[in-house]
This record gives sequence, structure tokens and C-alpha cells, in this order.
Amino acid sequence: MKMRVFTRRARRHAVRLPDHARDVLPRRRSTRAVISAALLAVAMVLPACGAGDTPTDAAAAAHRLRESGDGTLTIYNSYKIAGLDPIGTGTNWLFDWGVAENLLQVAEDGTVQPWLARDVSRDGDTRWVVTLRDGVTFQNGAPVDAPAVAAALTRQIARSSAAQVYLDPATTATVEGGKVVLTTPRPNAMVPAALAARDNSLQIYDVAAMAAAGGDSAKIVGAGAYSGPYEITEWSPDNLVLAPYPRHWEGPPPLRGVTVRVVPDEQARLAGVRSGEADMAFYPSTSAQLELQGDSDTHVLSSPEALQSLLVEMNAKAGIFTDVAVRKAFAAAIDYEAVAADVGNGQFEAATGLYPQNMPFAVADQVHDLDAAQRLLDDAGWRTGPDGIRQKDGRKLVVRFVTQAQGPETNDVAIAIQDQVAKAGFALRIDNAEDSAEVKKDPTAWESSVALSGSLSGTADPVQPYLVRWTTGGSSNAQGVANAEIDDIGRQLRGEFDPGRRDQLLERAQRILVAEQAYVVAGTFKYFTVVTGPEWADYTVSNVRRHITSRTGA
Repeated sequence: MKMRVFTRRARRHAVRLPDHARDVLPRRRSTRAVISAALLAVAMVLPACGAGDTPTDAAAAAHRLRESGDGTLTIYNSYKIAGLDPIGTGTNWLFDWGVAENLLQVAEDGTVQPWLARDVSRDGDTRWVVTLRDGVTFQNGAPVDAPAVAAALTRQIARSSAAQVYLDPATTATVEGGKVVLTTPRPNAMVPAALAARDNSLQIYDVAAMAAAGGDSAKIVGAGAYSGPYEITEWSPDNLVLAPYPRHWEGPPPLRGVTVRVVPDEQARLAGVRSGEADMAFYPSTSAQLELQGDSDTHVLSSPEALQSLLVEMNAKAGIFTDVAVRKAFAAAIDYEAVAADVGNGQFEAATGLYPQNMPFAVADQVHDLDAAQRLLDDAGWRTGPDGIRQKDGRKLVVRFVTQAQGPETNDVAIAIQDQVAKAGFALRIDNAEDSAEVKKDPTAWESSVALSGSLSGTADPVQPYLVRWTTGGSSNAQGVANAEIDDIGRQLRGEFDPGRRDQLLERAQRILVAEQAYVVAGTFKYFTVVTGPEWADYTVSNVRRHITSRTGA
């Protein structure tokens, strides 16, 4: 089964390695051999390469170092793993680290492909028939068969708010002739995206084991409730320890263990890689490339596609951005090319619209035009004061701009935008919040924000983020977008099976969201970036957050 999610292939996409495993000898961490900063053609290296080195040389050297090591992988990450039961929150990370699996998955080239399901076929407008792979088991040995899968889907549809974004709670999962049948109460084109979603919406797990834990994540540890190549042996919100599941359906995974530690401070994450305590540091800031320039013992690797947008939202509930003219002026004052060029250090791609231009439905309607921004503010009655900040009716044009402490690049982007919009008369006051979502719950506490909350989901699906961020009452619609046409487009997107018609709906929505109402713009698009030590110079960075697979380290 293959369904289009995005189509242009301007950059090479990741290549899946052959389905085989090999034993890895114990590693000696003291042998931190210096190898050149290079990697396979499927990723991008930002530090300079050593003379005479080739990507193949770097890959071979990295493989030799892993063979001489202990066979484990340690990752320093910045985001907590809140819990282990999918009806709660936080278990999206279990996909990233090779613990959980879905019926479908989005491959690196953007196509929806089989995973635990061998096939998913639409039978009419409201029935979807799932044919499972044979011989798959949960890590506790229980079979991943039709009754088990139907039970997991039923529990999620009934109890997971994330699942209910995709599927009406009246959707049923039943067993017919050894297959699972999903029946929706009305036509729902989101089913394939739902079955592939890398969040906690429709993960497949052993319901009996999960129910026995009673919502206590500590009791899920060691229960073998998931089916992925690695199982959980230790857990806290700050630390995840995994062991290989030797009976995984793709074969025994090659690593002898994976540890994911939450290290909020970026400098501590980078220091961990430099010292050899960590093999990888996730979520480096855009300044990390410059900091590591010339450090031949570390490598800054990036994904082939820049799919994650840093969205700049305007608060339409209260304050200056309730005026559409002020929103338009702010959007026009941002220099998107300069943000990418001056801040990104090779990790950003300039935004021309809400979606990357490799998407068939992308509209290029974000335009930097300082003169237009100034005219809009003049016409709206905002006059420049002696300090350069515009004023109206005794109020200054001050923007309280919220960024994410856990996403350091959001602060870098904010600083660049601060200087740009000042030329139009805006004063940007940056609030680097530990929990930006919490700040934005109070509509009087902020005017605008930037966050790693893209217009695409982690699996490159545009519809789920659209529904939660821009439709009235959406779970992530803190800015208060309430537009009847946007809502109507959302309803149509749910049931539209034709890709061409879906693209037209998304194109119209972008014109409303950006050009007509300026509720939101993409500040920039970000390549997913990882800092590694020399043992992992050949690591392939995923476009879609498949950080650990059954073949990682092979």
C-alpha cells in the first residue's frame, strides 16, 4: 500500500538497509579515534571535511569503531517521556526510539507504507480492511493478531483525545475472517494518516498488559506491551533504558541496548558527545554548527528534507493582533530569507509559505515587504514615536513574543525577527518560556509566539495539524482562530479522498490563513539535526523522526 504524502524529491532520501542483523563486539569508549567530518550521501555534514576523506571512508571508520565498542547507543535528548500508556501523553517518543509500532508508517520518501499491517484497503467510503503480517508478537510473546489489534484500536478510539482528532469516537474496530475492519460513521480520508501517525493516537500494544498496569507507567516497564525492536527495561520521565527484542519480526536488532537521557541544557548535551558519555545529542541550536566548527571528533548531521516549520502565530483573542492590518504588517515585516541565511547556519530553509515548497499543495504567499508593512500601520493609525516604536491612542506597538526554552532555535529566530520588525515600528519583547503552551493559555499574557509546532505532522500529514491548530476550538488553537471558511475546509478535508481536490482545499486555506487574515506564518523550515561522535558519523537522520529502527547500528 502506497499513498502520497509529499512528492518532490529535491534532496536524496534515506535508504532502508537490508533486513539483516550482526553481532557487535564490546566497544572500548577510551578509543575515541579522530575521523574526518563526513557521512553517507543520504545526510548532510556541516563541519568541514578532512582532506582526502570520502563519505565511504567516514562510514567505514564509524562502523569499525562501533564493532570495537560495547554495542550500545546513548542519546542525550531535551524532551521528557511523560508516560508509557498511549491513552495519556508523551508516548509519541516510543516510536522515535524503536519501542512502539503502528499498522502503517510514513517512509523517508513520504509514502505511506505497511508496517504491522501487510495491507490496508478501502472497501467503500466507510470500511477499511486491515490484513496483518503473520507471526508478529508483542515483546511479552502474545500474538499481534486481529483480536489484539482491534482491542488496541478500540481502546485508543474511545479514550485517546489524539486518536479522536483523526477518528470519530463512533468508529469501530472489529474482526472479520482474521482481518481487522475499521468502520467510520461517515467517509474519512484521514484513516491512512491516522494508522501511520507517530504520536500516541493509534499505537498498537497489548491491551491486557496495559490494563493490568492501571495507568501506572512504572508497571508498564518490563511488561513487553509493545512490538518494536527494543523493549523498556527502565523508565522515568528523564531516562529511558531499552533492551533488544530478539524475536522482532524484522529480525534481532543489532544494538545491545539504547539509553535516552533527558539533558535540558544544550551545552551539557554537546559536552556529553565530546566526552564520549553520549553518542548523540538531539535538538542542537543553530549556533552549534559554528561552535563545533573544526572539531573533528563531532559531526553535525541533518535530514535530507526540511519538513518542520517554526510557526509564528498571532494572538487573535486579545491585544494588538486582533486588528488584521497589524497582523499583516507584522507578517510583511519579517525577512524570511534573512532568518534562514543569518540564523540557520545551514539548518534552515527559507519559508515562502506555510508548507515546504516540495509539497504539491504549497502556496508561496509569505512576502517580506517593509514598505507595505509601514503603509498598513500608517493607514491603521499607528504613528512612530520618538523612540522609534509606533503608538496609537496612548498604546505602544509592543509584541510579547513567546519562545520555547526546550527549542533553542526558537530564541535565535526571535532575536532575528526582533531586529527586522523594529524597522516597521514594532517592539519585540522576548519571553523564553519553559512551557510556552502554558503561557499561551492566558490570552492576555502574549501577542505572538514561535514554536516547533509545524504545519505538517511528524509523518508529513497536513490535515491533523490543520484541524488542531486552526479550526475553531482546536486543541492547539491558542491564538483563537475562528473562521467559518477555515472550519468548513477542515470538514471537507476529513472526507476528501481525491488528492487533487485535497490540494485545492489546502491551497485556499493557506490564502486565508496567511494572505487574507495573517493568523500565522512559517518563520522558517528546519532540517532535523543531530550531533554525533565519530562512532556514528554514518548515522542517517530521519525526515520523519524514525530515530531508532530495527536496523540502526547495523
